[in-house]
Amino acid sequence: MKRKHPLRRILLGTAATVAGVVALLALKQPAGGGQTVASPPAGQAPPVAATAPGAPGAAGGAAGGQTLTGDVVDTQYGPVQVSVTMSGGKITAAQAVKTPDSGPRSVQIAKDSIPKLNQQAMSAAKVDTVSGATYTSEGYSKSLQSALDKAGTK
Repeated sequence: MKRKHPLRRILLGTAATVAGVVALLALKQPAGGGQTVASPPAGQAPPVAATAPGAPGAAGGAAGGQTLTGDVVDTQYGPVQVSVTMSGGKITAAQAVKTPDSGPRSVQIAKDSIPKLNQQAMSAAKVDTVSGATYTSEGYSKSLQSALDKAGTK
């Protein structure tokens, strides 16, 4: 066989490609620290959102409020679950109890979008989708709606 024979080039190229793919597949993903809040023992209510000083409901915290936790909504990048505190028929605090954690990118997206979604839940009648966090926003909305349904609020 000649040194520059096309079949030799094809075989070497295929072998190099296979070796590269195997090397990439062998890489381990970093441990996803996730944005999931530690789950309380069975039978206990999840933690309530901490409100910033001066925010609605900050004086006295969740006193007089009703804390409701929405259903866990599975998204393409991980589960989303929302807990809300309601007082007088209004949301006084909102917190994502579980956020997507399928990888470093989804953790970063959740870290950027969840505060915006929490703020929207307290101030708006409808939670809009956060740009770049479509799946997280949709999961958040569904979990929030299930919590509001439990309160009998639309």
